[in-house]
Amino acid sequence: MIQANMLQDILNQWESYTLEADAFYHRHELKQASKGFCRTVDLLEPWLDKEHKEIQRVMRLFVLSCHNAAHVLAKQGKHKEAEYYYSHAHFRLLSMLGQNNKRSRLLDGVLLELKCTFKQLKRYLLIKHKYELAANVHEESVRVIRQQFSDYAEDMFRA
Repeated sequence: MIQANMLQDILNQWESYTLEADAFYHRHELKQASKGFCRTVDLLEPWLDKEHKEIQRVMRLFVLSCHNAAHVLAKQGKHKEAEYYYSHAHFRLLSMLGQNNKRSRLLDGVLLELKCTFKQLKRYLLIKHKYELAANVHEESVRVIRQQFSDYAEDMFRA
């Protein structure tokens, strides 16, 4: 089990970096803002694979960080990078479903976050007229969930 104070230091860093990036964003310094938000993604991602009590919170903050980074990158016209961060949030969570030691404990939280990430990714892809890619992401997401949880029949990504 990870020491609580070590994780708390990471969460404090995340908050500091996020506030700094947000300040850059509101001053229209988008390059600095995107660097800051990307930094928060890098800070949290390793903690998705560690055992600790705050995994639900880390998942939520990771998704938020990815979406912040994607949003600012899209505002800069860096659409390839923005698409990467929207899809990274979604597919990173999907990969967590395959981790047997966490599946039952995290299922509800991962599925909730997956709905959020799918909605954001799909909206972004549709705005960019990537209809086939959006449909493929939907199909793959449902396939992965059903593969990991054969008794999970609901298509949670339907509108």
